[in-house]
Amino acid sequence: MDSGGTNASETMTLPPEAEATDNLWRYLGVIIIIVGTISHTLSIMVLVSSKTLRNHSSTVYLVAMSLAGVVSLYTGLLRYVVLIGWSEWTLDIRSTSDAFCRIHMNITYASLQYFAWLQATIAVDRLVSVLLPHKYMTSCKWFTGLIVVIVELVVVLLLNSALAIKNGLSDSYCGFPDKKFKEIWGYADLISYSLLPAVVMVVCNSVILHILNRSKMKTGRDNSMARSLTVMLMSLNVIFLITTLPISVIFFIPNGEPHTRRYYQVELCWTIFSLLQYMGSACTFFIYCITGSKFRAEFLKLPKTLCGLKLPDTRKNSITVTTNCRQSPSPKNYRSLKVSLANNGETETDADGV
Repeated sequence: MDSGGTNASETMTLPPEAEATDNLWRYLGVIIIIVGTISHTLSIMVLVSSKTLRNHSSTVYLVAMSLAGVVSLYTGLLRYVVLIGWSEWTLDIRSTSDAFCRIHMNITYASLQYFAWLQATIAVDRLVSVLLPHKYMTSCKWFTGLIVVIVELVVVLLLNSALAIKNGLSDSYCGFPDKKFKEIWGYADLISYSLLPAVVMVVCNSVILHILNRSKMKTGRDNSMARSLTVMLMSLNVIFLITTLPISVIFFIPNGEPHTRRYYQVELCWTIFSLLQYMGSACTFFIYCITGSKFRAEFLKLPKTLCGLKLPDTRKNSITVTTNCRQSPSPKNYRSLKVSLANNGETETDADGV
């Protein structure tokens, strides 16, 4: 995710590709930071303030995703906006010290990978909610989710610790001085950041869709929630691959000699794919949350919730589930769950989004 850059002090006529690269970072990069900050902040506010969503494991994952998204925007994206867009390769925050270079690079890569891993985790969580609806709805989901996000954070930080060990300042530039390590890391990042989470998401979402279609065939009912869920899950698979795979693949394309036309063309492609990556991080909020009926309802309640106003409970035929991990669900609740599943002809869980 580092292109190497050009020296602004050199007096030369830059090709159109170089100017396009600078303008994309200067303007589109700032827009993505603003949109991402607002969307992630709103996501955290809604999820944390809602009593309905607070105990869901998917809520824990979404909050962790929003935090990881904000970190990636203000480490990776902000650095390039300043370095390429506004200072013309003269001000690099990573170059302040060797220690900061190593730490900053670790955090940038770790936050992006962590964001991708959490997307895959949400897909697994939804699959479990469909396969084991009763156990899922009566378990202490938020605690399980908290353990999962902590373990994944530790693992991804350890995985990216190699960046802090092998890389550092070289000729006042923070990057990959070891070409062999850069190639090895490229494959590791491709698998960890894009391919592995994508496989998990595709498999889990495909199984969910298969279960919904099988339920539809048995009942003969065309449920609108199932249709919207199908569109959302397939969209997530496609968007994830579009926003993560190109930036991982271009890592292996040689830039060519500095200041050649090919060099600037590859740099422009790298810029587009990088911004696409951060755009996916900034806008995933709208896909995961706005498309979820439960989140939409809580989002509309947010102004009144923040003002401390009491709202009437409009939920009908809701299933009361204990949030105490040590208590078992009552037989009455279990029968209600079975009746609900039988009447709807599908699994009524968090699978349609938070």
